[in-house]
Amino acid sequence: MKTRKASTVAKSSARTLARSSVNATERAAGVRAPRLRAPVVRAPGLRAPSDPSGPRLRTVNSYLEKNFPDFFAEARFQVGDDDYFLYARFGQYLARTIEQNRVSRDKINRGFTVLNKMARVSARHPRIRQMMVSGPLEYIVDAPKARALARKRLSPVAQGYMESLCE
Repeated sequence: MKTRKASTVAKSSARTLARSSVNATERAAGVRAPRLRAPVVRAPGLRAPSDPSGPRLRTVNSYLEKNFPDFFAEARFQVGDDDYFLYARFGQYLARTIEQNRVSRDKINRGFTVLNKMARVSARHPRIRQMMVSGPLEYIVDAPKARALARKRLSPVAQGYMESLCE
């Protein structure tokens, strides 16, 4: 069991005593102490209307930013905070790099990891699923090499979404 030092206990009890005497004095005089901070009033619609994800895609966004910093910075500059266009642009970028053989296999695998993370989140949120199907997976289905590689690298959930596009 942890014990506190006697000086800490004395300071704590002195603070409590001072607080209670001030509060008792204020209560007797009918004076109320001024608040130090104003209450925070939040507007009901703080999220952007085109951002259906909210905090759910935060981990996927941070992974994307960490592994594709140049792409992420340029895309955020061009499309702003809209995750729908960010991930649509990412699918286009991934499909194009696979078709043109421009980046290493490791970078391509990290790109599929982003899509797998997104598929995991989308299993619980239908709007993210819709964003994934109509965004990045559309570009991958349209590129033959990217589609073949996606069949090997994507998770079963993401492959199911991709197969629904092929039908």
